[in-house]
Amino acid sequence: MRVEKIKSWFKRNPYMIALVYLVFYLLVFFWLERNVEPKYIIHCKLDEMIPFCENFIIPYFGWYIYVPAAFIWFKRRGWKDYSRLCLMIFSGLTVCLAIYFLFPTGLNLRLADSPHETGFLYNMVKWLRAIDTPTNVCPSIHVMNTVMIFQAICSLDNLKHRRLTISVHFVIMVLICASTVFLDQHSVIDVVCGVMMSFLIHGMVYQVQWKEEFAKRRTKIKGKAKVGRIS
Repeated sequence: MRVEKIKSWFKRNPYMIALVYLVFYLLVFFWLERNVEPKYIIHCKLDEMIPFCENFIIPYFGWYIYVPAAFIWFKRRGWKDYSRLCLMIFSGLTVCLAIYFLFPTGLNLRLADSPHETGFLYNMVKWLRAIDTPTNVCPSIHVMNTVMIFQAICSLDNLKHRRLTISVHFVIMVLICASTVFLDQHSVIDVVCGVMMSFLIHGMVYQVQWKEEFAKRRTKIKGKAKVGRIS
């Protein structure tokens, strides 16, 4: 009964799911930032071939608007779509936190700031680097969450065949993912791992019918119990 009451309360206050998890996530994430030192430096040859481009700070910061906007939009669609998005993204974030704790990762891609570099966008990059240390990078949360939102949108029955809508979100996804490597915030390896994580968890949330599976198992267990009693 308690579980049903909690579920009913969250249905009446859907935004509280995101807020409660956000508090948990931030507490754990910042604890990891302060207390866990990187043991594994992520790097590949392809990273050295990608030039730095401060223009990508726009889609990178756009992620902080895109993700909350997606939650609000899915909430307005209804409980089913919203709860599945929450389950997918929060599961992914929790797995990432566990990975960051067990396999602490870092980067050494960032070059020293040049005194000759000026401009609003470059100053935004400097500000970003001042508050965002190159730790806990693999898999990339920026990439994982963005791809998950795109997958969730593509899974909606009434949007599957709307090419313009899908195309717009695809472009947003590509720009955000690209921004992580063009700003030297992540290695290509982080991006690949973020994409893989999103596909794995999306499949588990959207493709596996958990209620039906649990119902089948319960039926089997009850059936075996009855047979045992009869025998």
